[in-house]
Amino acid sequence: MSHEATMPTRPNLSTSEDVLQRVAIDKTTRVPVLFFFTSAAIWLVIATVLGMVSSIKLFAPDFLDWEWANYGRTQPAFINALVYGWAMQAGFGVMVWIMARLCRTELKNPLTVVVAGHFWNLGVAVGVVGILGGFGTAAKWLEMPPIVWPILLVSYLLITIWLIVMFQARRKDAAFISQWYILAACFTFPWMYLIANVLLFTMKGAGIMGPAIASWYASNLMFLWFVPVGLGTAYFIIPKITGQPIFSYHLSKMAFWTLMALGGWTGMQELLGGPLPKWMPAVAGGAQILLLIPVIMVGLNHYKTAQGSHGLLQFSPTLRFTFFGAIGYTAASLVMAFLSLASIARYAQFSFAGDGAQMFVMYMFFSMVMFGAIYFIVPRVTGCEWISGKRIRFHFWFSAYGSIALGVMLVAGGIWYGSSVDAWDRGFEATLSFSRGFRTGTAVAWFLILLANLSFFAHLMLMVMNRGRKAGSATLIHKVPTDEAEIIITTEGAETA
Repeated sequence: MSHEATMPTRPNLSTSEDVLQRVAIDKTTRVPVLFFFTSAAIWLVIATVLGMVSSIKLFAPDFLDWEWANYGRTQPAFINALVYGWAMQAGFGVMVWIMARLCRTELKNPLTVVVAGHFWNLGVAVGVVGILGGFGTAAKWLEMPPIVWPILLVSYLLITIWLIVMFQARRKDAAFISQWYILAACFTFPWMYLIANVLLFTMKGAGIMGPAIASWYASNLMFLWFVPVGLGTAYFIIPKITGQPIFSYHLSKMAFWTLMALGGWTGMQELLGGPLPKWMPAVAGGAQILLLIPVIMVGLNHYKTAQGSHGLLQFSPTLRFTFFGAIGYTAASLVMAFLSLASIARYAQFSFAGDGAQMFVMYMFFSMVMFGAIYFIVPRVTGCEWISGKRIRFHFWFSAYGSIALGVMLVAGGIWYGSSVDAWDRGFEATLSFSRGFRTGTAVAWFLILLANLSFFAHLMLMVMNRGRKAGSATLIHKVPTDEAEIIITTEGAETA
C-alpha cells in the first residue's frame, strides 16, 4: 500500500501534466457527481421534514391529522428517505470522485451511471410514497414495498461496477486505504441487500427469524457500508487538507480488517429476550463491544495525522465537518456498545433509544463527513468556489447542535422511558408525561437540522447552476493568517486540486 497523501506541509506546485489530468478526471465525473449530490440534497430536505413530522406526532398525535401522516408511516418513510435517498446517493457521488482521483483514471461511461442514478431515485420515490400510502412492510430499514428492491439492486450494481473498472485500470499497483474501504462497500451492500430481501419477501419462510434478519441487515448496512464509506472519505480528506501522510498504515489496515471481521455479526443484540437462541444476541452484543477496537485505531490515526494542524479547523470547512464526523463515529460506537449491555438493553429495547444510536451513525458521523466531502469536491467539478463562508458556518453549527441534541434526546429519553415502564410502582401516565419533554426536544433538534439543510440545499443549488465565485481562493470560514494561507488555499481552492 502506498502513501495516501504525499503533500508536504507547504505543497509543491503541480506539473502541467498533473493539472490537465485532474481537469480531465473532473470533467468526466462532473455530471454524475453533481447529479448524485443534487438528488441527495433534495432527499435530505424531504427526509428532514418527515423526521420532524414523525417526532411531533409522538407528543401531538393530532398534528396533520391525515392517514398518510401518522407516525407508523412517516417514521419508516423518513428512515428510508434518509438512508436510500440522501445518505447512499451522497456516498455514490463521493465514491465516484475519490476513486477516479486515486486511480488517476477518467470515468469511462458517466451516462450509464447517471441513468442508473435516475432508476435509483425512481425506486426510492416509489418506495417512500408506497410507505406513506400504507403499502410498506414491517422489516427494519426494508419497509419499502417489495417491488422496489430489484430496482435498487440493479441500479446499485450499474453504479458501482464502474468503480471496480476504474480500480482495475489504475496506474499504480498499490492501493490506498480509502480505496479499500470504498471497494468493501461496493461488495457488501449487494450481498446484504439480496440475502435480506430474498429471505424476507421472496422465500417468505422466515417466521420468527424475520425480525432477526431485518435487524442483522440494518446493523450490517451501518457497519459494512456507511462506516466504510465514511472512513474512506475521512482517510482521503484529512491528509489532503493537513498536507501530512497518514500516521500509520499498519493501524489503518488492522482497523479495516477488524471492522470487516466483526461488523457482520452485529444487529441481533436488540432482540435480547426474544424467541431466539440466547447465543445469537449474546454474540451480536459481544461483536458490538469489540468494534470499539477499530474505533480506537481509527481515532488515533486521524488525530496523529492532523497533529500540529488542528488550527486549520477554524478556517477549513471541509476539515471541520470531517473532524466532527470522526468524533461522531467514536460517539456512535460508544453509544451502541453501551446499549448492547444486557443490563441496559432491557430498558432500551422497546423505546426510541435505538433510533438515537442510529442517528448518531447516520447524521453525526456519516452525514457530517459527506457534507465535508461535498464542500471539498463541488468547487473542483464546477470550477467555482462556494459563495459564502457564513452560510457554511451556519450549516455546520446548526447541524452539529441539532445532531447532538437529536441523539442525546432519543437515547437518554428512550432509556428513561424504558426504565420507567419496567418499574412496577410507577404509573404509565406519569411516564408518558415526563417523556414528553424528551420528545419535544427531539422535534426542536429536527427544526435546527431542517434550517441547516435548507441553507445547504440553497447553497448547493447555486453552485450547480454555476453561480459560485469565480475565484482561485478557497471559501474559508474565517480570515486566514498569512503564514497558513498557502496550504489551505492550495488544498481547498477550486483551481489547485
